[in-house]
Amino acid sequence: MKPMKAKMLLKIIAVFALLAALFAVDNSFAAVSAIKLSEITKNVNSTVSQLSRILTDVALIAGIAFILASFFKFHQHKLNPTQVPISQGVTLLLIGAALTLFVVMLPTAKTAVFGSTAQMSKIGGSDMDQLIGGGSST
Repeated sequence: MKPMKAKMLLKIIAVFALLAALFAVDNSFAAVSAIKLSEITKNVNSTVSQLSRILTDVALIAGIAFILASFFKFHQHKLNPTQVPISQGVTLLLIGAALTLFVVMLPTAKTAVFGSTAQMSKIGGSDMDQLIGGGSST
């Protein structure tokens, strides 16, 4: 029985030593790289705008690809109408048109929903004080 208790005690000590080492490493990294809230919001704002540009570019390229694929399906239907239904070409053409028009309709939808004077709000300074109830609004 005693050898099992000794092994268990060694395992517990090893776990505590590992946790202590992780805590020391974590504290040393936290002291070196203090990240400010303003930096995080700036990074998130730039990432979201880049992501929207990427999505619109992908939608445009995919829309053009679907339109080209629909032309090939129409040609296949012309060559062999019993094997390739015309609905495949029509479906691909509608999907391609929708994806291509998505790029044009996105700014229009933004204006329709939020108005022409809509601005992206930024959290920081006086805006942050108003959000958390800090500022002198008495």
